[in-house]
Amino acid sequence: MWMNKKQNLKASYYSSFFALIVFPILFIILLSILIIRTMMVDSAVSNIRRAQDNIASTLGGEVKDVSLRLSHFVYVNDNEVIKNAAKTNTKDVAERYLYTKILTESFHYAMVPVQDILSAVFYMKDGDHTYMKDDITLDRNELRTSSWYQEALAAPNVVKVGFYDRSVTNSRKNAYTLTIAAGLSPGMDVDRDGVIEMTALFVSSRTGGLIKDYNKERLLGSTIIADKSGKAIFDAEATMDLLPRNISLEQPKFRYQASGRRYMGVVTEEPVTGLKIISVVSYEALTRSFNRTAAVIVAVTLLLFALFYRFSSYFLKSIIDPIHHTVEGMKKVEEGNLLVHVEPKGQEELRLMIHSFNRMTRRLKQLIQENEEQQQKKHEAEIRALQSQINPHFLVNSLNSIRFIAQMSKYESIARMAEALIKILSCSFRSNTGFYPLKEELEVLDSFIYLMKIRYSDGFDIKYEIEESCFSCLVPRLILQPVVENSIVHGFSGLMDEMGFIWLTAHEADGYLFLEIRDNGKGMSEEEMSQILNGEEEKEGKKDHVRIGITNVKTRLTLNYGESCEFEMESEKGRFTRTSIRIPIKRKEPEDL
Repeated sequence: MWMNKKQNLKASYYSSFFALIVFPILFIILLSILIIRTMMVDSAVSNIRRAQDNIASTLGGEVKDVSLRLSHFVYVNDNEVIKNAAKTNTKDVAERYLYTKILTESFHYAMVPVQDILSAVFYMKDGDHTYMKDDITLDRNELRTSSWYQEALAAPNVVKVGFYDRSVTNSRKNAYTLTIAAGLSPGMDVDRDGVIEMTALFVSSRTGGLIKDYNKERLLGSTIIADKSGKAIFDAEATMDLLPRNISLEQPKFRYQASGRRYMGVVTEEPVTGLKIISVVSYEALTRSFNRTAAVIVAVTLLLFALFYRFSSYFLKSIIDPIHHTVEGMKKVEEGNLLVHVEPKGQEELRLMIHSFNRMTRRLKQLIQENEEQQQKKHEAEIRALQSQINPHFLVNSLNSIRFIAQMSKYESIARMAEALIKILSCSFRSNTGFYPLKEELEVLDSFIYLMKIRYSDGFDIKYEIEESCFSCLVPRLILQPVVENSIVHGFSGLMDEMGFIWLTAHEADGYLFLEIRDNGKGMSEEEMSQILNGEEEKEGKKDHVRIGITNVKTRLTLNYGESCEFEMESEKGRFTRTSIRIPIKRKEPEDL
């Protein structure tokens, strides 16, 4: 046992209390807190992922939409828009006005007026430009050096997309939003005049507003849109400046520490443009709800321990203390002090136990006194019995004298009867052992058979079928004689002219010795057989020694072998009685031979 057996009851209680209640509860609570924290962080990350997926879906849809709009605007009606745009590059004010008006009408027809389109601009190779809706506030040099502009120039007739984290027009409505710029540089097959350098479409993206709405949720953190190189395209809260430079945006999740606070970043890539959507959230925001939950769990735990403490105090005072006093009283009784009296305290059951203990000590003292008186009387009776006891060997010696006289007087039958009786009595008087070989048991049985044949005028006979190996098997003394006597006395009584036969067989099998005694006597009913097996009295109230003998055999077999032996009787009225005995094989050890 892990507990010290020498601890008293109170120490054992506290040891068990801490080992089986306090420590397991603390372990379970700690494990639960860690699991809850992990689940809440994972849930927050999942929410951030869903927000990023929404942003990526919106942004990707807008990029595809603006690319299709620009392509449709350029290529509609066999490049008619490009032809009209080229004609606006003239010094003639009237002609310029006319084709600008035609372009505007084509713009409204092709684009369908939508709130998110800021402007459509045709940039000429000579530095001039023609715009529809609102003019662009971007510096021409800034515009030309933009990556999307240069990529469009390098790949004619292919739409390239860029982004600005502000409005590129004077419209206040779209100020401080994310702007998508789509550019297409017409090739010579589209602009046969070779006048137009770039066709650009500027659209206000809903993604910027969506990110600002998400940024208001503390659990979603601050969201940034960065290009493939890690440069911020849209950063409403200037979060990119706080990121360490060694952070790799290729990993889906990263952690870092800044200004003594821990942060976690979640990265999702937008599949259309390859842009990185980065959300940065502080662990304080992630775990704020968890901290409240953990505080509630700790408070409940402390309350439970306080209740446990109150229960322990009550338990020790009303239960363990009375038991402790009772144990002390038992120790004194063990030392021989029977005058102990324990004051009844505690619960009703404990007081009843203590009352019983006090009555037990008083009764024990009384019984000891009575036992001493009985022992004294028994001692006196034993002395008287010893004085009147007859030595069993006197009977054997007397029979030996009778046999000697019979032999001298040539009465051989009387001498042989005395010799048979001596053998049976000698076997009965043995006290040093309860077992002997089956061979000796059969010799004693032969002596008994001899006497019974004289008594019944050779009215029966016996036949042996014994395997040679069975003679050395040890059996309890006199287990066959009572069974054979039952066959002779009860089985053959009442037989008229028919000769009584007894068959006795013995063989070994599976480590057991099997003995069987069968007769052709008158048999027994189930009731008679039950009376013999159980040693019950007959209906007349008599109880003969044969019944006692068989009950004795059955009892001795059970005491010696337990459940490994069998004693069974089977009988049929007017035909036979069969008794079967099965006992484990046992032989003398070599040193005993």
